[in-house]
Amino acid sequence: MKKKVLIVDDDLLVTAMLTKLISLYPTLELVGHCRSFAEARQFFEKELVDIVLLDMELSDGYGFDLIPFMSGEPAIIVITGNEDYAFTAFEIGAIDFLKKPILPNRFKKSIDKIFERIQPASTVPTEKEKPFLFIKSGVKIIKIEIEKLLYAEALRDYIKLVLEGNETHLVNLSLSELSRRLASFGFLQVHRSYVVGIRHIKQVQDDIIYLQAGNTPIPIGKTYKSVIGELLK
Repeated sequence: MKKKVLIVDDDLLVTAMLTKLISLYPTLELVGHCRSFAEARQFFEKELVDIVLLDMELSDGYGFDLIPFMSGEPAIIVITGNEDYAFTAFEIGAIDFLKKPILPNRFKKSIDKIFERIQPASTVPTEKEKPFLFIKSGVKIIKIEIEKLLYAEALRDYIKLVLEGNETHLVNLSLSELSRRLASFGFLQVHRSYVVGIRHIKQVQDDIIYLQAGNTPIPIGKTYKSVIGELLK
């Protein structure tokens, strides 16, 4: 039985090369190509695949943030031009890491690894893991369960993530970048220094947000008042 392959990459030249390489293997079947995070997320909501060739940097998000939306535990081969993602690739359980440009002999080694370990895609979707993010904290890559994240606060050189149970992490990321990565999970930037999980808001009073958990009042910035107003309509 052929293994179903999905390409997630916004580089058309790389995609063309991967498509050509896949066609050389009678045991592989290319079933789709997604050029964005949003497109790939929609694909995973409807389809099961055996192998995902995953670019780490997409125009609207990071490839590894798609993992919670994948059903059937497909084998992942990370495709990227940035060698700094090699460690992250194996942290997220990828089978292999391929640096652009893709070399045919190197691609073959990755496919060989997969056929040694892969399981067929199930016809019944498995229970999905709760959504999470992988974020760099110092020299470590940490896994954050999104539903436990209360808010993020921009400090001088870091972002402080505050989770349920008084758990905190300092991460190497800008608040605007974090806000972009969290937007599809129900998070909203409410101040130049704060991003808040909408599900955790208990009440809003006098331009202050109070959360269901935690004791820190979150201020609403002047430029964000209209956004909060629309949310509360």
